[in-house]
Amino acid sequence: MDRVPSNINEERKAGQDRAEPLPMVENESQEEEIIWDIGGSRKMKTEVEISTVMAACPNFAEIVRDLGGGYLRDWNDFHRVAGQIRPMVGISEDAWNKAQEILSPLVAAAAIALVYDKHTTGEVNSPGGYLRGMCEKAKAGELHLERSFYGRMSENRAVH
Repeated sequence: MDRVPSNINEERKAGQDRAEPLPMVENESQEEEIIWDIGGSRKMKTEVEISTVMAACPNFAEIVRDLGGGYLRDWNDFHRVAGQIRPMVGISEDAWNKAQEILSPLVAAAAIALVYDKHTTGEVNSPGGYLRGMCEKAKAGELHLERSFYGRMSENRAVH
């Protein structure tokens, strides 16, 4: 299963919150190297799987099912679908391109999932502004995107 390296401090929580793979994620052995702690001095890694992002962002997962025929083979598929969803929530191409430069293309795609989900639940009024804010945090070494995914998974479990 594809995984995204993240902060080592999340390893314990990741083990506790690991969701079963969603049916929309096919298992493949290809792994991508993605550094979650952009700008941070420590590069210790754990991994965030596509299924974790999808479980944390159920509204994003639903639209992925509708758009993509239901399956994401890897992070490249995830990136492609995020690029398709980006304009649906009003994120400009410029904001998307800058996010890919600053965060990396695959982390930017995961950020789109979070922004989309937060926008559909009313937590974010300006998706483009929220994405740009994430980029500013990343530049300052203060973006810990993986924490958002694990936190949302915990919230989703508490609600259901």
